[in-house]
Amino acid sequence: MVATPWLWGANLLFYPLLAVALFRAPWWRLRDREGQHLFLGACVFTFFLWNVKAGVAPGLTFHLLGAGLLTLMFSWEFALIIMTAALAGTTWLGPAGSWEAFAINGLIMTALPVLVIYRIFLHVDRYAPNFFVYVLACSFLGAAASVCIAGMVGAVVLWSSGAYPLLYLSDNYLPFLPLLMVPEGAFNGMLTTMLIAYRPEWVRTFRDERYINGK
Repeated sequence: MVATPWLWGANLLFYPLLAVALFRAPWWRLRDREGQHLFLGACVFTFFLWNVKAGVAPGLTFHLLGAGLLTLMFSWEFALIIMTAALAGTTWLGPAGSWEAFAINGLIMTALPVLVIYRIFLHVDRYAPNFFVYVLACSFLGAAASVCIAGMVGAVVLWSSGAYPLLYLSDNYLPFLPLLMVPEGAFNGMLTTMLIAYRPEWVRTFRDERYINGK
């Protein structure tokens, strides 16, 4: 369904990025049982989250990504690894031949949302280190923006590959993206806020002394 140039281009981008994430990830955080359980629990949680989905046609499905929560909890390296593991499980349960599109799906559904949110976090951390800005910009708005950008890039790939005409995508896919942005933002924002309130040590990108104390 996806054109071969897109598949090869995605292979050249996604797998090296995943290798960088695997190399740079702070694996020492998984030495204790709490870290291991948190990491494995996030993998299982993301896998089940991604399998609660709806679709209008093959290749046109909607589901929550959870990239905002994972990126803020683990930083971008572990978030990319966790979402890639969830994608591998979803692909394994999916239709035959879907492994060919694993890299392009990984690039659009994991790498792109994670890097968008992490970039927003870096700007907030540098220019506006405030609790409310952190939650609103990084989690609520960042998650909403990430799922919208991922959906739009996916639509461009399908259209340029000739899988679906632009008119079909405009009528049957793109109008649903704004509707998905609201639950994505609310889901990530509420869970991030709850974790900061009850388990702040689980949110690796959050620091009390920077975002709350003296603000």
